[in-house]
Amino acid sequence: MIRLAFGFSLILACHASASLARASDVEFAIDVMSVLSKSGCNAGTCHGNLNGKGGFKLSLRGQDAIDDFRSLVFASRGRRVNPTAPEQSLLLQKATGTVPHRGGIRFTPDSSHYRVLVDWIRGGSKGPNASAPQVVRLEVDPPEAIVAAPSSHIQFRTRAYFSDGSSREVTNDACYELSNLNANVDASGSVSRSKFGETTLIVRYLQQQVP
Repeated sequence: MIRLAFGFSLILACHASASLARASDVEFAIDVMSVLSKSGCNAGTCHGNLNGKGGFKLSLRGQDAIDDFRSLVFASRGRRVNPTAPEQSLLLQKATGTVPHRGGIRFTPDSSHYRVLVDWIRGGSKGPNASAPQVVRLEVDPPEAIVAAPSSHIQFRTRAYFSDGSSREVTNDACYELSNLNANVDASGSVSRSKFGETTLIVRYLQQQVP
């Protein structure tokens, strides 16, 4: 933990990201699952709840990609995805607020998350690939920081490293949680001071979480 005398100290963990890919390249266990997590769909207050929400249940924080795939593609008579008209999929209409959704708007049609899901559906809504690489490490830049007055915020960058030796920047797809109210964090990994003190930021991506 970082201590700071006249400012605000922060420990950050960052998460990996689903990058925009061609339809044939979208991997459910990596790209789709990270979108569901980033959008809060599999949170305990939403469809990750023990009993799900609105008849739709996902594993809590994406713990079971196979089960989530079945829920998205086969449950409820397959009405959540529309391979012939991906943009008309109930999954996307709910998330963008095109049709009523008690969880509100999760992303917009011009977002990278929307495009990942459209490409996945257009590519055949394929399930998890058993040979897909796993996330083995997250790297944060900077790994820790002190924000001293008059500065009030700092931007973090995160890269995910996979078991096949590849890596990708995942800053914009991180799931961020702060340990207290000393700071605020936005969806892009920018942390701003609310008051002087110390805080810890936990950032989660797929199976990895770093404090």
